[in-house]
Amino acid sequence: MGRSKDPDKKSRPRKKHPILKAILLIPLVIIVALGGIVGYNIILNQNFTVTFYQIRSDKVSNNVRIVELADLHSKEYGKNNQKLINRIKDLKPDIIVYAGDMMMYRVDDYSVLFDLSDKLSEIAPIYACFGNHELDQYLFRDKNFKQDFISHNVNLLANEAVEVEVKDSVVQIIGLTDDYGHFDSPTNNSKKFMDSLEPTDNCRLCLTHYPELFFDKLLNRGIDVAFTGHIHGGLIRIPRIGGLYSPTEGFFPTLTAGVYEPGDGSRVVISRGLGDSSKIPRINNQPELVVVDICWY
Repeated sequence: MGRSKDPDKKSRPRKKHPILKAILLIPLVIIVALGGIVGYNIILNQNFTVTFYQIRSDKVSNNVRIVELADLHSKEYGKNNQKLINRIKDLKPDIIVYAGDMMMYRVDDYSVLFDLSDKLSEIAPIYACFGNHELDQYLFRDKNFKQDFISHNVNLLANEAVEVEVKDSVVQIIGLTDDYGHFDSPTNNSKKFMDSLEPTDNCRLCLTHYPELFFDKLLNRGIDVAFTGHIHGGLIRIPRIGGLYSPTEGFFPTLTAGVYEPGDGSRVVISRGLGDSSKIPRINNQPELVVVDICWY
């Protein structure tokens, strides 16, 4: 007699290979995750957030609202930056400040910066300092840039000070030009200007592109609030750690974004910036418009 056929043979499931499936699935999961991260950051970086800080001072008699723009690098939010302009208008600032790098070095088309300045000057007076991009453009490529910048309704302060009446208070605004490495140079003027600056009882605001100056060069200079940028938030922001890299401090810098207290009573505001100047993308680091309310006690 022949062997009898197993009646359940056809119904038995084929042997599975879970390890092989897992190996094949892992790259797919990684690709999907990376795609999600890239997509999320593309959307994140095409929009800006607004960060509010409140700083108390007995040197103002009414609240003073200051909107800070930094590191725009000629980026546009909406056609002709209308989205950015509308948001600033809604914020009703008393003063608008540029903390440097509003354009790109070696790019001779300034229309984004100049058109934006013309529109913002209708909202509030604009005060600005040079960043490294503006200064290099002026020194090495375009000697007309400084005057052209000023002609578009921007009060550019290059190692200069002005006193401004805001509501019922007088505020002194100073603008510095030099970075940390050149601050003490005999051929530059930032240190000379600061050494010659007379004390004041008014609220002193400082515009400088470089936040690291306040932990050495600008200590005990009577500065109440400073507006800075340059660090781009550390480019890549790691949860619970902060920024990954700074052009001045290297990896895992201490100065990336927020309000810092150097220890002399001043407050240093560091903006994450609104644009980009390098090929390294911003990751988990949304562009930022900063609003500082200096409030009377």
